[in-house]
Amino acid sequence: MGFLVKRLGNRADAEDVLQEFCIRVLTRKDQLRDAERMDAWLYTILRSTLNDHYRKGTRRSRLAAAAAREPEEWIADAPSQMARLCTCHGGLISELCPADAELIRRIDFGEEDRESVAADLRLNRNALGVRLHRARTALREALTTHCGKCCQEDRDDCYCPPEGCENDKHETDCEEEGQLS
Repeated sequence: MGFLVKRLGNRADAEDVLQEFCIRVLTRKDQLRDAERMDAWLYTILRSTLNDHYRKGTRRSRLAAAAAREPEEWIADAPSQMARLCTCHGGLISELCPADAELIRRIDFGEEDRESVAADLRLNRNALGVRLHRARTALREALTTHCGKCCQEDRDDCYCPPEGCENDKHETDCEEEGQLS
């Protein structure tokens, strides 16, 4: 610890490096070929761990410097410029066939374990995977038909109108269905 504190200048960083060093030693213990040269082997791992720590510090410094160079108006406007995740899928799930809607609700939204869902539906894991893939494809097609270009390009940056995207073909209004936040 003293060796690291002397090199790094503070105890917190030294503790972090020591912990990472210990983890690396334990994960690489099978690589030690000659027990008589253990000191050299440990020093090599410590040197590698220190180098990685210095690289991370350099990256953090460059990132902080880049952020400091950004104009103040960019920083003030950042929340409005952040991507808005498309939430239209919630209203479109009801348009899918009931089996597909159930799979998406349980696995994607409910984060249920695939094994338990497969057992409930009396399917093997591969059959469940195929059905889930088809359900997601159907939802993707419904989204691109409903929202149009914004979901074809990137679902993570939706530019449907904030007041609710209305689509006559699907007769859905995301705001009425509580899909917009």
